[in-house]
Amino acid sequence: MLVAQTLEADVPELAVRDILAQLALPHRLKRNSAAIILCHNAFIESGAARAVCERLPFTAAGVNTFLNASSSGCEDAILMTVCVLTSDRCVFAAGLSEPMDNEVEGPAARLYVGAENLLARRPAMALLFAPLLRSLPAGEFLTAALDSASDGVPIFGTVAADYTTNVRSPRVIFDGEAYPDRAALILIEGPIEPQFAVEPVSLANSVPHKAIVTGAAGDIVTEVNGIPALDFLESLGLAQDGHITGVHTIPVSIDTGDGEPPVVRAIVAQGPGGSIVMGGTVPAGALMGIGAMDKAHILAGMRRISLRQGLSPSSPLLVYSCITRNIVLGFDYTLEADALREGLRGGGPFAFAYSLGEICPVPLSGGRWRNAFHNMTLVAASL
Repeated sequence: MLVAQTLEADVPELAVRDILAQLALPHRLKRNSAAIILCHNAFIESGAARAVCERLPFTAAGVNTFLNASSSGCEDAILMTVCVLTSDRCVFAAGLSEPMDNEVEGPAARLYVGAENLLARRPAMALLFAPLLRSLPAGEFLTAALDSASDGVPIFGTVAADYTTNVRSPRVIFDGEAYPDRAALILIEGPIEPQFAVEPVSLANSVPHKAIVTGAAGDIVTEVNGIPALDFLESLGLAQDGHITGVHTIPVSIDTGDGEPPVVRAIVAQGPGGSIVMGGTVPAGALMGIGAMDKAHILAGMRRISLRQGLSPSSPLLVYSCITRNIVLGFDYTLEADALREGLRGGGPFAFAYSLGEICPVPLSGGRWRNAFHNMTLVAASL
């Protein structure tokens, strides 16, 4: 993985010069290549992202993000990172979905099939760049649809995360164009054995008594323990005068009773009538637990990721962290990226970015994996 970065958001020509000089492609490219783009929204608005993609002789896909970092040595909000995956033995196939709004399954299936048809064999893994749709939990639905269409090919990815004090204009980038409602995919075929790591929010510091979701529809929870969801949060001191205190930063565990481990979901927003909007679907009848995050817990998770990667220090590493974890860091907003860099000092190339939803396989017994969508989680893929 060849990595380059630029802070030149305002002048596209300078961004192109920065990136190409660092990549030195004529001397380093192998037979097959694809690129990952991680950048602040300013690079899309100025045309710098488009200009860089137009100068790359292969497909580039990615997202805009609140903050990113890499082994090139810089972490910042207004930053572009370009990661070129290049190989003589692996083959890359990329695709862009149709626009998605109220329906994800069909466009997702056609996206996967179209990309896989460009390959000779079943891919070893997929890199997904997902949009944030306001009408439904797209990350969760997209992960499930691609898992079904691919028959379980490991999927690792991120949801676009353009964020200031609120969600602004998250977009998926594909060959220089930016889309609010499309997904992009890079399939990798060849002799790689990707390894995945998932560091969810710990529920050790959770409220001891679980509640029952008594009213829900999709990702909207209307009632908990028979009262409006907002009133339930207020009874725990997590809402006041009709407003949630610390929305986005309250970990909520959801146990559906199906034998699977509980999943962690974020509270995305307040809904009408005292309802709350979650970062994924919540069925009525599920047990709900309320947890908490702090700086020490977040940094401990990053240190564990770094130690795990130390077992294969030359392998390219992709790391995505939920934006809620960054909010908890407050003014120390680069601490998580700093901890990753320190932990991987002297190791292989890496890229890190914040996300509004993380896609990463979770381990099962017998060395198997299951594709899953996460909230408030730190995920990593070692290629």
